[in-house]
Amino acid sequence: MPTGVIGVLIVTLGSLALVQWRVVRGWSSRAARIAGTVAVVVAALLTLAAPVGLLAGNGRIDPDRVRWISAAGLTWLATVFYLLLTLLVLGVLWVLTRLVRLVRPGFDGAPLRRAVALVGVVGAVAATLYGLVEAATPRVTHTQIRLASMPVAFGPLKVALITDIHAGPVRTRGFVQGVVDRANAERPDLVLMAGDLIDGTVAQIGDDLTPLRDLRAPLGVFAVTGNHEYYAGDVVNWVQRWRDVGVTPLTNASARLERGGATVTLVGANDRTGKAPHEVDYDAAFAGVDPAGFTVAIAHEPLQGREFAKRGADLQVAGHTHGGQIWPFRYFVRLQQPALQGLESVDGMPVYTSRGAGAWGPPVRVAAPPEIAILELTAA
Repeated sequence: MPTGVIGVLIVTLGSLALVQWRVVRGWSSRAARIAGTVAVVVAALLTLAAPVGLLAGNGRIDPDRVRWISAAGLTWLATVFYLLLTLLVLGVLWVLTRLVRLVRPGFDGAPLRRAVALVGVVGAVAATLYGLVEAATPRVTHTQIRLASMPVAFGPLKVALITDIHAGPVRTRGFVQGVVDRANAERPDLVLMAGDLIDGTVAQIGDDLTPLRDLRAPLGVFAVTGNHEYYAGDVVNWVQRWRDVGVTPLTNASARLERGGATVTLVGANDRTGKAPHEVDYDAAFAGVDPAGFTVAIAHEPLQGREFAKRGADLQVAGHTHGGQIWPFRYFVRLQQPALQGLESVDGMPVYTSRGAGAWGPPVRVAAPPEIAILELTAA
């Protein structure tokens, strides 16, 4: 479990204890004290449910046995995040109030702080509910990409880019089937899957990827690993599972697509955090690839585009960022990745970064809607 998440859980439980001791116990109405205590207990139970979902996501617990616990606890994490932001704002207001009282001793900032606290609590709940609805159904997006290096004879290439489904603790086979159906409705020539399809082990949730067998694309369905394929220590079995459902793994490998007498080369690299026997090897991925030919690179992180640009790739497709998933995380993602979402440039090479179809942790998305990206590649 990530250290940062553990820290958030500890802070949350400590804050709830403080609220019970310093606030709820002091209420004069017995009914109010009982209601407040119940609310604090429920919040504490939801906080303790969150690790259940995270453990289910890395293979420690069978997701089917704790599905509702996982969903409730992970959703609560989104609310906790916004409540912690509210606490931060209240802390700043408290400091400002103290400073103002140095100039105006009679100033009372308590009413303002109470109003901000109320808005923060209502806003946290509202944002979470909105995010649950937003995350439930990935939208199909269309982007035209004109590339001067693309062979005219190959003709327009319609690519369905599917990433970050995160089937496991919350998302099930039904969700995966919905993604497949929406992708097929677009009649793509090619399907590329840029990692993080699952959270868990093949033994526990392998059946959730069975709908991938229904994907239809005349030029094929290809996939690369993301960091989450490694979390449960089951990457070898996941790569084999892809083969079982008709998906071709590009594990530091390439594939040639031919049409109209022209060729497009796909180059897939494992995730940069990958471990043996599926660690990343860019040189192996480009082995035998004509540097003068047209190459589409696939890797989980847009950050990997720097390696592709060095080797002359014409375009990269990626995922990983989720577009930030929950506002304002998008600003923190920018500190670590050179691209966030949509069509951007990394070291002079165009990179399309999908926000992904699913969600990690909370099944919530705020200002970062999930997507199935349809890319229409044409020669400029």
